[in-house]
Amino acid sequence: MNTGQMMLTIAAFMLLGVVTLNLRTASFQNEEVLDGNEYTQKAVAIGRSLIEEMQEKPFDAAFNTKKIVKLQDLTSCGPGTGEKYPNFSDLDDFHGSVFRSPAPGVTPTTTTPKCLWDTWGYTVRVTVEYVSTTNPTVKVSGTSFAKRVTLSIFNSFSNETVIMSYLAAY
Repeated sequence: MNTGQMMLTIAAFMLLGVVTLNLRTASFQNEEVLDGNEYTQKAVAIGRSLIEEMQEKPFDAAFNTKKIVKLQDLTSCGPGTGEKYPNFSDLDDFHGSVFRSPAPGVTPTTTTPKCLWDTWGYTVRVTVEYVSTTNPTVKVSGTSFAKRVTLSIFNSFSNETVIMSYLAAY
C-alpha cells in the first residue's frame, strides 16, 4: 500500500467516525423528544380525567340546597370548613388543591385522585376563579355565573408544564 492509499483509508475512517457520532447524537435527541411527548400525553390524560371528575360536581354549593339561585347566594372559591378531597360538595372546592403522584412503592390513598395512582413524578395545581360572563378571560372580584378552572400539570422529568382550562357556566 502506498502513501496515497494510506491517506485515503485514514480519511475514510475519519469520515466514518464523524458520521457515526452524528447519528448517535441524532438518536439521543430523538429519544428526548419521544420521552417529552410521552410525559406531555400522560399529563393531558391526567388533566382530562380530573376535569371530568370536576364536571360531575354542582356549579356551586348554593345549588345543593336551592333550585333558584341569585348571584349573591354563590359561595367563594375554595373548600368549605372541613371539606377535603374527594368529598368536595361543588366545583370551586377544588380551588387551591395540589395533587401529587404517590412515590414508587407507596400505596395511594383516597386523597389522591385515581388518575394519578399509576403515575410517577406528576403534580397538578388547580385554580378556580369567577370570571366575567361576557369575557371569560377576565377575572371578577365578586361572584358571577361563570367560573374558569385552570389545571397546571408538572412532571419532575420534563421541563414542560401542561396548562388546561375550561369554563363552567350556569
